[in-house]
Amino acid sequence: MPGRQRKGRVSLLLSTAALAAALAGGAREASAQEKVSGTGKGIVGTTLLGGEAVMIGLAAFGVESTWPYLVFGGAGMIAGGIGGWAIESAAPPAEVPLYLLAGGMALIIPTVIVTLNATAYRPPVEREDPARQEPSPEGPKIEGDLRINTSRVRTAPPAAPPRPALGLVDLDPQRLAFGLPAPEIRPLYSSQEMMRFGVLQGQEFRFPLVRATF
Repeated sequence: MPGRQRKGRVSLLLSTAALAAALAGGAREASAQEKVSGTGKGIVGTTLLGGEAVMIGLAAFGVESTWPYLVFGGAGMIAGGIGGWAIESAAPPAEVPLYLLAGGMALIIPTVIVTLNATAYRPPVEREDPARQEPSPEGPKIEGDLRINTSRVRTAPPAAPPRPALGLVDLDPQRLAFGLPAPEIRPLYSSQEMMRFGVLQGQEFRFPLVRATF
């Protein structure tokens, strides 16, 4: 229902805007051919101004229902049209009706925005009782029997990962494996051996072909 009412209000306001635009377009075409005439333009302008003044006032007072905008807004347009007829009957200068029409057209979009903002559907906010949100002093209650199993579960130790073969042939009591040799360059002597025997440090290159463990 709020969506249908909102579409109806938009259609009504846009129809009014289209009518005013059509009249303004006719005024521009007429001005190119002959002297500007204010006949009818003052009535349209005051009609728009009357409805817009009522709708903006309702929105300013926070009216959220739709029917006041339709009823009182329509009454304001009728009153504005009567006022515009009275102004044109007094034969004012041609600029006066044009100013009234321009003012009515200028307020169409602001009136639409203010009216839709005031009558937009707002879902109710669910408010919870603060007392219900406070935790119970007794703590949470657990229903039923609570059984705790304290027995230790014995699990088998994880299997050791396979030892990579460091030589071309790797032999031990559990397996025979073949792999790529792992060459390395290592020092000839340790620091203790160099201090004990007084030798200089050197380097050796190792390229294992067969590795056996017994």
